[in-house]
Order: sequence, then structure tokens, then C-alpha cells
Amino acid sequence: MSDCRGLRVEGNKLYYKGLEPGLCPLIIKERLKGALKYYHKAKSVAINNDDLSSTMKNIGKASLQMAKATSKELSRTSKLTDAEIMKLEVEVKFYSKESLSNLFIALRYGTGFKHKAWIDALESDIGQIFTDIVICVRNFGNFDRRISSMFVLCGVIEWEELRAALYMQLATDLSEKATQSLAIQDFRGSLRMIHEMNYPLEEASKVTGNEEWQTDIRVMKQHAVAQLATAESMQSIFVAKKQLDSILNDMTKPNMNMVYDTLDMFKDAAIKTREIDLEQEAKACYYQGYIFEKLIKLKHKAKKLYMQVLKLVEASDNKLLKSERWYKACLASIKAWQDADNEQDEEAKEERRKKFKEKMEKELNNLSAAKTTGGVTEFLKHIYSKHAPKNKPVKFDIKLVEGWSEKTGKTRKRLLMDAMRDYHPDKNSTEQYGEDWHFLVEEISKILNDFHDIIKAER
Repeated sequence: MSDCRGLRVEGNKLYYKGLEPGLCPLIIKERLKGALKYYHKAKSVAINNDDLSSTMKNIGKASLQMAKATSKELSRTSKLTDAEIMKLEVEVKFYSKESLSNLFIALRYGTGFKHKAWIDALESDIGQIFTDIVICVRNFGNFDRRISSMFVLCGVIEWEELRAALYMQLATDLSEKATQSLAIQDFRGSLRMIHEMNYPLEEASKVTGNEEWQTDIRVMKQHAVAQLATAESMQSIFVAKKQLDSILNDMTKPNMNMVYDTLDMFKDAAIKTREIDLEQEAKACYYQGYIFEKLIKLKHKAKKLYMQVLKLVEASDNKLLKSERWYKACLASIKAWQDADNEQDEEAKEERRKKFKEKMEKELNNLSAAKTTGGVTEFLKHIYSKHAPKNKPVKFDIKLVEGWSEKTGKTRKRLLMDAMRDYHPDKNSTEQYGEDWHFLVEEISKILNDFHDIIKAER
């Protein structure tokens, strides 16, 4: 037996002792360290590629177990100091790198010297070991050390597909961290993570020609652009909101330069997320509208922006936006304006109705006389002869008033309903027939409704 082989055999004894179930991480690591000493001695006396590839494989697999045992120690973070956690994470990083680096060297040296079964088994091991190592590293509590370790591992992975997979995982982790930072309004941290996504995505694109991977990379890049827009918009809104609050706290003499500066910040926030993040765009539009309403006093501009807010919220998938204070405030302002406009419209309409009654006083008196003296038949004859319906086709046949008293209540009610349809204000709109005619049919409808109520009471 060669010296190299003998040392490997001694190392294997300690290696398998370290894998016995029920051992604490401390004992596991002590036995694995002993195994690694033997493997490194074996490496120094290896005389050919066959010995060297087997030794490097042993070092790689033992290093993996060291990384896993150290990772297990890290699970007790509640009992560890920050310094101890950092020491253990550095250790996991070291052994993870050692594991992958030596396994790829073993594969390189073994190719052409080892039989196919040995090569196939090692390739299969590398795939699983890669997964185990990524899990260990991604369990780091310190995010920066986690990312740093993953970048280090990218440097030792020789398979392009695995390297691309790790670069994509890096980009995904950075994206998630960016989102978490935004949630706590750490805009600088979020923007840093988004910008850092670019490098792993570019590297992943370089090392893989797989079309499916390339599609995923393009999707991630588009997502990064959207994240960047959202983060920059949220930062602008946050800063602008603080400045707006400062202005509102001293309304004795607001600084209009500061007001317009704040308005520009909200405009910039809306532009950044246009058609990308509807929530942030809607929020930025609301605050622009608020400034126009409360500070600059331009109602028409405020109203236009508020209406845009409503459109954006309706287009958004996030139905919770309707419970936001800024959205409710937007609705309240729009409703107040609508109520004021309606009140003004109604006052103006009443004034025009008053003038109409003065102008049509004689005819209105005739309507009233036809109602009181001749009853329903005379009234119907009067309106159909003097004010024939303009809305065609006419529903009521005036000939049917003959023998009115002999008709059943049900028939009279039906006929009266036809007359009410002919003179219904909704079918005789101001836009189509003019305001005078609309006012007239309103008066006619009132009387027809009175007759209808009388017929109903007869039952």
C-alpha cells in the first residue's frame, strides 16, 4: 500500500467516526479535523493523478461535513455573542469554499485516470454538495457575510450551470433584502441592494447559454428596474412628505419656494413609477393634488390629480389601498366639491324654474284648472291636445279616455301609466328638448302622479 493510500485509510477511519449519529458538533469537528490532517499529509505524498484525485475528493467531502457541523453550531445563535457568530460564519465560509474547490480539482485530476463509475459518482456528489453548501451559507444571520460568502463560492465553481444558479440565487437574495429594507424605510440600503443585483445577473448571463436561464435573467433584470423605480419613488415621497409636514406646521406665512420645491419632488416620484408601481404613483399624485388644493389654491389642478388617483387605485390589484388615509382624504375632497357643485347647480336650476313659472303662468294655471274642474279625463285631453308628447312613439291613445268611469281600476291605472311614460322627465331631457319643455313635463308628471295615487287609493 502506498504512503498516500495508507494516510487516506487512517483519515477515513476518523471521517466515518465523525459521521456517527448522536454526536455533538464539537466532537464531530474534532474527529473531522483529525481526518483532514491525514488527508493533507496524503496530498503531500501523492505521486500520481489517481492518488491526488482520491485525496482531493476526501478533503472536499470532509470539508463539507465541517461546514455542516459548524452550521449546526450556528443554530444556537441565542446563546452566542456577535463575535462568536462571526467566527463561526467565517469558518463555514472557509470550509464551504474548501469543499467545492477540492471536489472540482479531484474531478479534473481524475478525468482520464479514474473509471467512469467513479467520475459519475463524484459528479453526482458535487451536485448534492453544492445544494448543501448553499443552504449552510444562506442560513447566515449576517446578510453581508452571506452575500460575500456566496460571491466567494462563485469563484471556485467550475460548472457554468451551477455558477449561473448561484449568481441567480445571489440576485434573488439581494432583491428580497431590498424589499425588506423598503418596508422599514431604509431607502439607502434598499437602493444599494438593487444596484448590487446587476453584477450577479450580468455574470449569470455570461456563463450560461441555456435559453430558459436567459429568460429568467431577463425577468430578474426587469424586476430590478421596477424595484429601483419603486425605491427611488418611495424615497422621494418620504423626503417630500417630511418637507410638506414642515410647511404645514407653520402656515402663518408659508414659504412658496419650498411649496413648489416639494411639489416638484412629488412630481418626480410619480414620474419614476409611472406604469410600474401604481400604488406609489397614486400616492405621489395625491400629494400633488393636496398641495394644489390647500396651499396653491388651484382647484381645477387638484381635482384633475385626485381623479387620476382614483383611476390608478382602481387599476391596481391592491384593494387595500382604498383603506389608506390619503385615499380616503382624496375621496372626501372630491365629494365636497361635487356637493358644492350640485348645490350651485340646484340653486341655478331653481332660479331658472322660477323664471319659467313666471313666463308660463297662464298655461300652468290652465293645467291646474283642468285637473280640478274636469278631473283626469279633461286633464289628459288638455295635455295631449295643447302639449302633445315629443318623445316618440307615443304610448297613450287619447281616444281611450272615452268611457273612463266605466273602465276597471286596473285598466285606468295601466292607461295612466302609459301617459306617465309619455311625459316622464327622464325621457324628455333638457339636452334633447330644451329646458322649458323639461320644466313643463315635470309639472305635468306631478299631476299625473296625483291621479295615479287616487286610483291606487280606490282599491
